[in-house]
Amino acid sequence: MLGASATPRRIAAIAAAVFLLILLLFLSSASIRGIGALSSESITGHYPYVKPKLPPWNPPKPKQPDKHPQADGVIVKVELESEGSSWTDTLRPFWRTEVIKIHNGFANLHEGAGRVDRGRVADAYLRWIIENYKILPETIIFLPPGYKQRADHSRIQDAIRRLQVPFIQSSGFAILNCPSTETCNNLARPFRSPSHELRTLEVSMPKVWVRVFGNITMAEELATPPSTEFAVSRAQVQKRDVEEYLRAWTWLNRTIMDDDSAGFVLEYLWPIIFGRAPVFCPEFEKCECSLYDKC
Repeated sequence: MLGASATPRRIAAIAAAVFLLILLLFLSSASIRGIGALSSESITGHYPYVKPKLPPWNPPKPKQPDKHPQADGVIVKVELESEGSSWTDTLRPFWRTEVIKIHNGFANLHEGAGRVDRGRVADAYLRWIIENYKILPETIIFLPPGYKQRADHSRIQDAIRRLQVPFIQSSGFAILNCPSTETCNNLARPFRSPSHELRTLEVSMPKVWVRVFGNITMAEELATPPSTEFAVSRAQVQKRDVEEYLRAWTWLNRTIMDDDSAGFVLEYLWPIIFGRAPVFCPEFEKCECSLYDKC
């Protein structure tokens, strides 16, 4: 109760303060409820990410050649157990599809299950190369999981239909997404001193390089567009011994680096593994012309 000496002005001030406090509490509560509702509706995957248990250690080995003729072109399609790849049937007869299934749990890397663990995609690519090293087709296309929409199917179908196979045979390797001109403006410098606080993979790159490439001197600068969509010729793959691919696979599956980051490193290294220079930045228009005859 207010004392008898309280003035009308003081009473009004107290009433205004109480009203303001109630209003702030109401708005704060509504805001908290709103954020909680948004989060619970948008998170459909498992978070934080817990990687499914990997199978027992079983390094891949090359299959022995048989009497069957080698294919002209093969699409190596990595996909989750819940995915399908029937859309590749329209690319026959030249392109035959070989599907590699990976556990659905590897798609729970982020909130909303928005992306597949990069390390498991790289593992599938390397394992396939090692196992098929002696029976490789003339041209191989590697595709990752994630073609969920019809528009995605149409985009990659069109790209593969227009792909200039003679160019892949002559150049050895090509990324299916022609890079932008900004690629070479974003150089990675593994020997930067002091190291860049936001480029943590730069610090790890020299050690990774030794594990993957052995004693080959590492370049001072790297600029390659990271990609999991690319085409490579049999001749280019076999310019490296199968033991080199096994060394990369072993590093990927034994490194203490988290699996997704290790796979991301290999996304940058695929062009170098398949014979491109450490700074590999083809002009967009020239790339479109050579790769898809869009001149």
